[in-house]
Amino acid sequence: MATGSSKSVSPSSVPASQKSDIEKLLQSGLGDFSLRELLGVLLSSLAQAERGTYLQNQPSDKGNGFYPRSLLVGSVPVELDVPRSRSGQFRPASLPPAYQRGYSEETQSLLLGLLSSSRSLSAAREALRKMGLSSSQQELDSIAAGFIEELDLRNTRPLDPDLLALFFDGKYVEVKEGDRLKPACIYLLVGLGRDGKKRVLACVCKSGRENLEDWKLVLRSLLERGLRRVLMVVHDDFSGLLPITKSLFIGADVQLCVVHMQRNAKNHLSKTDSAEFQQRWRALRSTWDEQVGITQFEELCQRFDPHYPSFMAELRRKRDHYLAFLKYPDAIRRSLSTTNVVEAVNGQLEILRRNSGGYFQSQDTVKLKLGITITSLENGRWSSIPGRVENCLHQLNAQFQMRFESETP
Repeated sequence: MATGSSKSVSPSSVPASQKSDIEKLLQSGLGDFSLRELLGVLLSSLAQAERGTYLQNQPSDKGNGFYPRSLLVGSVPVELDVPRSRSGQFRPASLPPAYQRGYSEETQSLLLGLLSSSRSLSAAREALRKMGLSSSQQELDSIAAGFIEELDLRNTRPLDPDLLALFFDGKYVEVKEGDRLKPACIYLLVGLGRDGKKRVLACVCKSGRENLEDWKLVLRSLLERGLRRVLMVVHDDFSGLLPITKSLFIGADVQLCVVHMQRNAKNHLSKTDSAEFQQRWRALRSTWDEQVGITQFEELCQRFDPHYPSFMAELRRKRDHYLAFLKYPDAIRRSLSTTNVVEAVNGQLEILRRNSGGYFQSQDTVKLKLGITITSLENGRWSSIPGRVENCLHQLNAQFQMRFESETP
């Protein structure tokens, strides 16, 4: 997932003393993770934890909201929400000294090292302790606990009853338990609200590999939390999942991810035939009319039917679910035809997994890094509505009203 131009960090603009560290981060993939967002989340959370400890020791004082502040870590601009107290006596120790806009070189190096190499909660705590940014173990633990608690709350909060789209996918990871690595699956669900904004509705890590029973539990929990009407549901063609989705989300169009389908085609077709298949599919995706798309889909299946009858029969059987995106405005069709929205989170988690040695140290470590990832996305690039969505938002809402107008809101 690429970062916007206003959020990118160019190594050439970094002073020599920090350049090598920044370059290492960019090479490891954290540049795409939005370095300034990660630093902002970390430092804002640390300052809030410090205020919590301060207020426990000063019961006569009260919290008084936050104020925005811009700081520099090297040449990386970081936006913070700095907590304050009513008395004005509280000042986070994690801020640079008064009247200074940047951190010392030692602190900058440690901050960058923390983000790129912390494999566990204890490693992160140790790095923060070395920075001298916290005065107690309680403050350090509360940072991690805050992210973990927020992730747990995210899976139980009441939901808006209406969504324009629901995207979901599972990601396989390995988690250390004792001296062994055990498989786990992260079930991630992202909703596109009627206001045009994306939000993570649930993010659950369960032991074992991806399976239907866990999907049933996760999807039913959305209905129990209040979700009722969905215009479109988008997921991959995991075996047995399609009938469950159709039964749970009555009235929704179910779109099977076309990227997953294209990958399957590469596995089933010869290299030469696969190249032609992909070319025909790209032409189909860009068609302006649903009926034309259906015709081209049938022509594609006929072209490869003699040599791959089983695969083509499977495509024909699920044709309506591969072409559902053609019912929607041109500007958003590409977004509605894949699970790439979920990959925005899974991709960042994959970077963190690689930087952690290929696995996660514990379930709490998974939750912590998921919490940081999701918070960074929702407070960053997902906080505004993309132009392509904004341009057709009224059309999507009109389609929603037409489909569900007979129901009582």
